[in-house]
Amino acid sequence: MISNHQFFRTFWPRVAPDVTAARPGMRTKAEVRFLVRLLRLRPGARILDVPCGYGRHAVELACRSFRVTGIDISAALLAQARHAAADLGVEVEFRRGDMRRLGYRRQFDAVLNLFTSFGYFGDAADLQVLRRFRRALRPARAGEPGGWLVLHLINRDWVVRRYRPGSRSRKGRFVVSEESAFDFATSVITTHWTARRGRQVFRGTSRLRMYCCHELMGMLRQVGFSRIQVFGDFSGKPLSLDCRWMTLTARAGR
Repeated sequence: MISNHQFFRTFWPRVAPDVTAARPGMRTKAEVRFLVRLLRLRPGARILDVPCGYGRHAVELACRSFRVTGIDISAALLAQARHAAADLGVEVEFRRGDMRRLGYRRQFDAVLNLFTSFGYFGDAADLQVLRRFRRALRPARAGEPGGWLVLHLINRDWVVRRYRPGSRSRKGRFVVSEESAFDFATSVITTHWTARRGRQVFRGTSRLRMYCCHELMGMLRQVGFSRIQVFGDFSGKPLSLDCRWMTLTARAGR
């Protein structure tokens, strides 16, 4: 079992908007535009964004007339998400929850799990998360395919090729230092984070199980997904060892 309980309740909510500031508004719009086109989503489609963080994608989707539900475990990030939606005058149903315990059944046309939000619970629990995603999606009906799942996460093979145990960078208001250790036996990377802003210092530790593309494809098939596609990023280019990110899409149903 991988435990990230404290990381996502204390450290991450404080620094998430700055850490993801490298993906500005125009980047978010491009990502959403790619997903809408790829999945052929029609206005009014129901979309679950989990975890939604501070609403970066959920709010943009709502601006495009989709019915969006955002789930996150952090009350602080959800408060930011609600504020962002209110500022733009769009409606998003934001709810606090754990994606391991999603109770939705056959409700959504698409489930989005973006920005390396998968791999934090251990192999067995991660597989259960995929089952929950599958259950939340609209099933295939006569003449109509099932709903879509999108996983967007860092490419393990890229990390292995370019692995560095430490880094330091400025992210928005913070100077963020990362000291990490990669376990090649388990593909788990443990990262000790330090974020400094003036005299304020925040520290946290995350543990991420990194998956190869073929592992994820096998897990998706195991829980009932089909028509799996893999891309290197949000541009639709093929996945390669030079791609930092990978995006997988899969249909609910055989």
